[in-house]
Amino acid sequence: MKDAARRDLFHWVGMDVAKATFDAAMVLSHQHYPDTPLRDIPGATFARSREGVAKFLTWLDAFDVNPDEVRVVMEATGRYSSELAVWLLEIRPALCPAIAPPAYTAAFIKSLGVRNKTDRLEARALGFYGVERTPIPYEPMSAERAELRELNRYRDQLVRQRTAMKNRRHETCTSAFIQKNQTKRLRLLTGDITRVEQAMKELIEAHPELKRDMELLCTIYGIAFLTAATVLAELGDLRRFTYARQLTAFTGMSPSHRQSGTSIHGRSRLSKQGNPRIRQALYLSAMIAIKGDTPFRRIYRKLIAQGKPRMVALVAIMRKQLILMRAILISGKPYQPLGITPSTRGKQHKKRINFA
Repeated sequence: MKDAARRDLFHWVGMDVAKATFDAAMVLSHQHYPDTPLRDIPGATFARSREGVAKFLTWLDAFDVNPDEVRVVMEATGRYSSELAVWLLEIRPALCPAIAPPAYTAAFIKSLGVRNKTDRLEARALGFYGVERTPIPYEPMSAERAELRELNRYRDQLVRQRTAMKNRRHETCTSAFIQKNQTKRLRLLTGDITRVEQAMKELIEAHPELKRDMELLCTIYGIAFLTAATVLAELGDLRRFTYARQLTAFTGMSPSHRQSGTSIHGRSRLSKQGNPRIRQALYLSAMIAIKGDTPFRRIYRKLIAQGKPRMVALVAIMRKQLILMRAILISGKPYQPLGITPSTRGKQHKKRINFA
């Protein structure tokens, strides 16, 4: 009953966001599909710009509803949706725009039995998604964290390009010109990666909060600059997660079970519904952590001795590192495992936290 009352509290505007435009459709709180057909939902198209947002608000105000009882939901489309959400928050914060994962919205729209696919139709379906699911509001990152994420992702692109170029060099090639050109491009890519990493370090150095968080994360064995930067850039402030299990679920580090009746008992696997960049970074850091004389290595060996597969044990270390990151940021104290004095820890991590 409480959930039903909460759903009936707000009217929802579904938005289908493209590069240049966005479609909006207004679904009132008492409207439900299929009692209200999609074709009966009013909608309009606007330019994806600040001027377009202003025209959208004029269109929205024409409805006979309380502006404080209207919410907005859109599907995640990268920068297009996040930028639009920021404009909405700047002009009318009461809209509390939500950005829903595409997998969730696609499954919901499919459940409606919609046979066609148009921007206006999806905007209407997203309005019903808001009424039924009441997604949580979008929390924009600070400007410095958003810039750090752009730099980190650009570095990832350069690293992938360099790896592809290195792999192509192993192919049989008799042309001296091609070999010379590939060597030149490798040097250019390596130089670009170095410059991007330097820009990331300068950005963190210029913001005391980011610098403090970076230094705290780098006190964990196996966590170095790039891993910490990826976590800070992709997840934002880890303190915003009320519980550790929320963080692990958000990053796709929680287990996914497969069971049906008495005949199907599938092996538990990672849900992998979160950001893959986080799992990639944690995988590399966990590989380092289990090689040193650390609690991580002892936990890893204990799990192996219990008969756990090596990958399962390694994922457990990844999850423990992630939970530990959140814990030390909340406490504001460096990581100090049992048996390691502060002076010893300082020697172990001196090189890694000196990122300026």
